[in-house]
Amino acid sequence: MTTVQFPSPDAGARRARARRFAVAAGMFLALAGCKTTEEPIIVGSVPDDYRTNHPIAINESVETMDIPVGINSAHLPKGVKGNVNGFAQKFVASGADLIAIVTPSGSPNQDAATYASYEIRDVLVASGVRPGSIDFRTYRAQSGENTAPVRLAYAAVTAKAAPCGPWPDQSARNGENRHYYNYGCATQGNLAAIVSNPLDLLYPRGMTPADASRRATVLEKYRAGEPYTSDYSGEGAGTVAEGVGN
Repeated sequence: MTTVQFPSPDAGARRARARRFAVAAGMFLALAGCKTTEEPIIVGSVPDDYRTNHPIAINESVETMDIPVGINSAHLPKGVKGNVNGFAQKFVASGADLIAIVTPSGSPNQDAATYASYEIRDVLVASGVRPGSIDFRTYRAQSGENTAPVRLAYAAVTAKAAPCGPWPDQSARNGENRHYYNYGCATQGNLAAIVSNPLDLLYPRGMTPADASRRATVLEKYRAGEPYTSDYSGEGAGTVAEGVGN
């Protein structure tokens, strides 16, 4: 008689567990081969504000303008007077108290520069600068400086941003989804240059009083339902109270 032996249930279970273990070990090795050593970058936690990267500094600085004067110059050219007028307007707008006219001393054009300084004073006064705000000063010209300039100078609070220009990175190769290095730099520089009052970048101004007469005119038209025309644009702005209450 031939005896047939059947595998025991425990042996089959052991082989099934062995196969599952081999599959799991293979998957683990495959995943281990794909692992990278670079740490993930969380973009939301990286400072990427152009106002932070290119800040505008508010501080006191000296604004200057050099006016060239020849040895035989008799009068300031008309174009130079226009430049002085523009500088005077900046001085008045800055709110500074004193503007200095600094003439050279010991240079061959000393006499011509002194005469030009009085012409410059007349232009400043004609441009709205108070005579009491003008101060005459001198400086020692350097050796060999034949056409030492007359300098206008005043100290005022100014807004300035750092110069633009460095390009240490390229936006096409930036895999971190961040702004390139110079992003916003020109905008910050232009804003600092055109702002009339640098302190407006730090603090708000107080509100001006309401125009009572203008407010009364608008309210009367509102009550009567009359057409309203803007005084600023000259174009019709529809009917006051049109659609109100519907």
